[in-house]
Amino acid sequence: MFNKNNPKESGGELLHNHIPIKLVTVHGTGAGDITSSGDKWWQLGSVFMDELQKRLDLDPNQVEIVPFQWENGPNSEDKRRDAGSALAKQLASYDEAEQDYYLIGHSHGGSVIYNALLKSVDNKTPFKRLKVWCTVGTPFLDYRPNTFLFQRLRSIGLTIYTTGIVSLVLGFWIMLMALFKTEVNQNIVTLGHAMTLYGVITYACLWLYERRRKSWFTKKQKKRVEALYSNLWCGLWHKEDEAISALSNVQNISAPIIPSTFLLPVVASFQFGLVILIGLIFAFDLAFNSGDMLNYFLTSEDGSEGFSIGGITFSIAFEILLIWIPLTWVLTKLLSLFAHLFGRPLAFLLNKVVWASIQKRAWGDDLLKEDVHAISSHPPEFEHKCDFLGDSIADPLRQHSEKNAIKTLHKVRLVLGMSENADATPDIRTELSDSINWQELIHTSYFDVPAFIDLLAESLQQAGLVNDNQATLADK
Repeated sequence: MFNKNNPKESGGELLHNHIPIKLVTVHGTGAGDITSSGDKWWQLGSVFMDELQKRLDLDPNQVEIVPFQWENGPNSEDKRRDAGSALAKQLASYDEAEQDYYLIGHSHGGSVIYNALLKSVDNKTPFKRLKVWCTVGTPFLDYRPNTFLFQRLRSIGLTIYTTGIVSLVLGFWIMLMALFKTEVNQNIVTLGHAMTLYGVITYACLWLYERRRKSWFTKKQKKRVEALYSNLWCGLWHKEDEAISALSNVQNISAPIIPSTFLLPVVASFQFGLVILIGLIFAFDLAFNSGDMLNYFLTSEDGSEGFSIGGITFSIAFEILLIWIPLTWVLTKLLSLFAHLFGRPLAFLLNKVVWASIQKRAWGDDLLKEDVHAISSHPPEFEHKCDFLGDSIADPLRQHSEKNAIKTLHKVRLVLGMSENADATPDIRTELSDSINWQELIHTSYFDVPAFIDLLAESLQQAGLVNDNQATLADK
């Protein structure tokens, strides 16, 4: 947990000078609102905020609670970084005003705070008045730039890169061929040199361009954040937190969604159409191009031309049994073989694409030049780690979520058991959505459990968030 060395020196002196302290709250994904007042934990006037103020005995004239709003909290890493930049500017203004500030972020609200810290390092303006940053149930996503240059290029850059690489390969090939021939056209050799030079220059320029305008945070910057702010970090999280576990586990899920036999139904449908097509072809052949065999069966027994039902029937049966059915069977077997040969590798590739899409959707990974390298309950490159909540806090959290889960399950059962003879057809999706209050999860229950509020208040108090009279007693 939080390991500030001397809480007396972290916030008490500012209270003596009567400079307002800021307590900034940052909501998580999907938890935003257009107003700063309301019932949500981070809003002014919420039950949690009232309880926290009581525990800390905060004077509104000395401590100002500042809800930080970033739209509705979209599940987007790009939006989280934009919010981090906005928060960094806000905190920098507190530094200029010589105001202490304390940060609390829930879920990806903690990611927004972490991005603000990264931004301060990137701007080379470390936060001077930051006293503590508490993250609650935050899954930290470690993004790293894509390995290859072409993965970080788009549009015109990728086009130029392609022409450069093609020129480099062709130029190198021309020069290599010239080494093994005694007589080579000098113009061809010059062309090879020019193409190779163009390829090298193009790649070098694109590489330098990407390096100068990089949009990612480097490993060095992450280590710098660890050096500056790790001793101010208070990480609070339950070991069964669903968000942390789910986002971490989805990285390793690779169960097949699309079976290797997924092409067989397509083959069966195609087989049905193939049989009809071949039947029509043979029917057309019998009607207009019967040949000598059909003429033979259309001849009467005395040698004169006549109509023989048996002959025509035999001719059709002959073509069906010896040509139509065998040909259809062979083509069907070939199609089934094709389905098996190509179905397995194609299903493998499609499963990779599907799971990659699911992972990106779950992580909010909408960055073009970076990929998620790891997910953890701790910020990337942090040597200082906060343990998960102890049983005295974890058990009440678990009991709170389980109690609400039972209530919700009862509501869900009632929704699913609606009579088919009801006056109106129920909208199952809406009914189920209305039955969930999100307190069924530990991840969304932290601020409703008194034991956790006690712990958070104690952590803030240790960081120096105390009233003027408390600071005076501490100094004595």
